[in-house]
Amino acid sequence: MDDLLKLLHSESHALEEELVGLRRRLHQHPETGWSEFQTAKTLQKHITDAGLPTPLGMAGTGFYLDITGKEEGPMIAYRADMDGLPIQDRKEVPYASTRTGYGHLCGHDVHSTVATGVARLLHRYRSALKGTVRVFWQPAEEVTPSGAPRILKEGVLDKTEAIYGIHCDPTVPSGSFSARSGPETGSFDTFEVTVEAPSTSHSARPYEGRDTVWIAHQIIQHLYQMIGRVTDVRKPGVLSICSIHGGDALNVIPHHVSFGGTLRTMDEQLRQKLREYVRDITESIGRMNGVEAEVRFGGGAPSVINNDQLYRFVRGIISAQLGDGRFEEREQSIGAEDFAYYTQRIPGLFMRVGTAHNPQTSYPLHHSCFDVDERIIPSVTALMTYTLIRHLGDRVLHARPYVSSAEPLLSEQ
Repeated sequence: MDDLLKLLHSESHALEEELVGLRRRLHQHPETGWSEFQTAKTLQKHITDAGLPTPLGMAGTGFYLDITGKEEGPMIAYRADMDGLPIQDRKEVPYASTRTGYGHLCGHDVHSTVATGVARLLHRYRSALKGTVRVFWQPAEEVTPSGAPRILKEGVLDKTEAIYGIHCDPTVPSGSFSARSGPETGSFDTFEVTVEAPSTSHSARPYEGRDTVWIAHQIIQHLYQMIGRVTDVRKPGVLSICSIHGGDALNVIPHHVSFGGTLRTMDEQLRQKLREYVRDITESIGRMNGVEAEVRFGGGAPSVINNDQLYRFVRGIISAQLGDGRFEEREQSIGAEDFAYYTQRIPGLFMRVGTAHNPQTSYPLHHSCFDVDERIIPSVTALMTYTLIRHLGDRVLHARPYVSSAEPLLSEQ
């Protein structure tokens, strides 16, 4: 471990009690997307109390902070998300959620805390920066419409050349990291199909009307068969029906049935092809059976695409500074993440941070007992600060191929 990272580790561990305390305050008071008012207030107070400049608001409850070095250079960004989930926190710990029906069960409290630590370290050692780092706290990652498109629309990233972000991963041991080059997550589309007949009909005489349940069943069967028949089996895709509604009486065929779910792929062309197929099948089966059948696609996100140069840069840092065993090549995930909107616009790297230490910290994301090994907070803070400093110092996206610099970068401000 070089002197720069050693110093950042020492500084971040000196903040460990404070950062863990911040994470626990956020964990006790989760707020869902577009409602992170108290969360933002808590984070901004921590930032200003530490002597940093007052953050600037954006995208409703979001905010950002620029840390600029004494040398001119490009701007890069570091993103954290802030929102919790509408899921009951069932952990038996002192810092469990105090809000019934809500919990920080995806690690966004950790992401926000690490970003706060990163901002503090960058500000303290800003003389080492050869450019500017824009650290920002994004609202509404878990909902649709999500926060990333609005941030882009407001121009927050217009002048940035690259963006970094992390996500807690309870499948990776604490102290280790994982990422992959290229597609890292799947695209995500929600959809809802409605089947509407002119009227209800009696269950004893379905031939006198239109059996909307049977017609909806036909559509579902066709949709479930398309993966591997309409698609190339070598290109991942998954369609899941997660909600079905129709009827109240057990002897009346309803005039209205609806169902919906999600469609996920790793390829943008396949994504568009499957959306068209879902629409064509729905409308065709509806016409064939004399009913109105339509599909409405809701919000979603494209795939996160990790820039290969940034991937090799960060993997090289972790291997050289922490050891080869601390980095894992990540398998493709079919889950979605709205960080994808950023990687459509500028080069980005989205990395998973291991948070599993024991059974209590190995529950999956969105589980009602999800928790993390809090000891990773200072070490991840140090590593991400180091990465951002090195990116600007080594001019990663301006060196082809990337070659790590060995020049000293750090002096305390």
